[in-house]
Amino acid sequence: MKRSLLVQSNFDVKIETILSRLEGVRKQGCGFAARCPAHQDRSPSLSLREGDGGRILIYCHAGCTAEAVTSSIGMTVGDLFPDDPKLRRPIPIPGVTRSRLREAAEIERGILFIVNADRHANKPVNVNDEARATLASQRIAMARRFGC
Repeated sequence: MKRSLLVQSNFDVKIETILSRLEGVRKQGCGFAARCPAHQDRSPSLSLREGDGGRILIYCHAGCTAEAVTSSIGMTVGDLFPDDPKLRRPIPIPGVTRSRLREAAEIERGILFIVNADRHANKPVNVNDEARATLASQRIAMARRFGC
């Protein structure tokens, strides 16, 4: 039976712990792909990413359950759920959809790319460009918080 696993966490800490226990990890879209530890996996069939409210979504495309995946890395499903119920859901932002956040994050990544390319080419980066790069970084972080 295929199932997703919703996990509330401090994404950076929890995801690093989980990824360190997996093999064949690579960045994929808004998350990661890895070989599933619950079955003999030759190519990455396990998807991991941050969902709404900092939850970590784990899904095995070969059909392993969340319990099988977590027990294979020395964890239980209960270990992954939040202690603080207030943190389970993000505050909704009217009119903001996940696809709009993804589009906005791509624009912000483009801005960071341009500023970093200028830095790499030893071109001067003015105060306005620095401020815009900082804003782009903050917006990308916000989009990640909402799963993009």
